[in-house]
Amino acid sequence: MADQSPQQFDTIREAFCAVHRCGPETFEKKVLWFGLHRHAWLPAHWMWWFERDYFVDDLGAIRHMGDARSEPELQRAIDDLENLKLVERSIRRGTLALRVSATRTIRLLQPLVPLLKPLPSQTEMLRPPANYNTPAGGAYARVGAAADPGPRNEGTALTIRRLKRLHGDVVAGRDWKLALGDSGLEADRVDALLAENSEGRPELVWLRRYLTEHRELELLREENDRLKKALEALTRKP
Repeated sequence: MADQSPQQFDTIREAFCAVHRCGPETFEKKVLWFGLHRHAWLPAHWMWWFERDYFVDDLGAIRHMGDARSEPELQRAIDDLENLKLVERSIRRGTLALRVSATRTIRLLQPLVPLLKPLPSQTEMLRPPANYNTPAGGAYARVGAAADPGPRNEGTALTIRRLKRLHGDVVAGRDWKLALGDSGLEADRVDALLAENSEGRPELVWLRRYLTEHRELELLREENDRLKKALEALTRKP
């Protein structure tokens, strides 16, 4: 019986080109045009012909996405794209949003993740001792399989983007309570979300420390106010 398992690929670029039936040399351009905000298409066509260097950073981030061999690598490349709008605060990239949208890019590339070949570390098998009794069915568990939460979905990517947006608002000087309220994140889960997603993202490590310090400072202020009121109550007694 013929093997019906889907074909697997080494990189996102290879999977994209197989699905969309295009050459690898066209990957960056195709993703660029799909990922642009819709309102940016018309000015972007003009800029592509007369100011192509404007897209150098976008194309570089897309190139890294194409090289990704796993979902974490793809997410890091998307993080780089998301950081561009924080690094370059120009009118065109910021106010006019003439840039590639991370949301649109995720929507295009995320479905390709299941087509990637598992990395060697993901396929290593447990080797039971010689006197080990084989479990029913004869199957051995993969290393870490019991604790494997499965691939991250777009919901996780959305959480990361919200955390990074919160970081950008705080760095820009906005009150952290107001920024947190508008972030779409549950206030009582932010610390846990930052702990889960801050590895390899120094801006989220900083944000977690910043929020922790300000919450502790707020608690100290509340305790100070409580003590002052208690002291005032004592001094008013005859």
